[in-house]
Amino acid sequence: MNFFAENLKVFKRIFFPLFALVVLSSNLDQYLNLHIENALRDPTGAQQQVLFYGFFAILSSILFPVLLIGCCLYALNSLYNWADDLEVFLKKHLNQMYIESLRAWGKTLLWSLLFILPGFWKYLQYSLVPFVVTSSQRYDLGKEDALQRSAEVVNKHWGKILGILFLFHLFIPMMVTTLFDSYRLIWKTPVQSLMLSALDTYLLLVSTHILFNIFKREVKQHDAHV
Repeated sequence: MNFFAENLKVFKRIFFPLFALVVLSSNLDQYLNLHIENALRDPTGAQQQVLFYGFFAILSSILFPVLLIGCCLYALNSLYNWADDLEVFLKKHLNQMYIESLRAWGKTLLWSLLFILPGFWKYLQYSLVPFVVTSSQRYDLGKEDALQRSAEVVNKHWGKILGILFLFHLFIPMMVTTLFDSYRLIWKTPVQSLMLSALDTYLLLVSTHILFNIFKREVKQHDAHV
């Protein structure tokens, strides 16, 4: 099955629930950021408001990315195994995804405090941690560490993975933000906001699909030599 046929199947299976999550996370971020900016502009000082909305902004930035990538990986894994539905898949993997992601973020932060470039490299090395948690039988059996395995795969394909992350998670989002950021608020421009969220959803699906294929090929090659 070629990439576009696979991507169409993934699109049909997960687009609408993923789209709903993207709409929720995007507008929640916009809402929290607006309140933080207003609180910072308050001449009388609004430290409590900044801390309150800042806390939820940090919480949102932790919860939603893992949940979004988990939904994408559910649809991609379903290409090979149709036994689980989304709820079962998330119950099985989501908690462990958060644990391993927090481990990865903690190590990345430690390296970033020392030097920026080593911190960025660690971020890149751990970018496939959710793929290991959801798509590796050796991880399920406790035979490999998610962070180490992610780093091994990235070390072999770092150019491709860096290019994918740069294109889909930095360059295109920056261009879209520069041109259309004023249309993000769903309570002000609902049609434009939903269209931008649909674009975000599709870009997330495509980028995750490409990374998933790289990871699955590496797993097959590794298993063939074990």
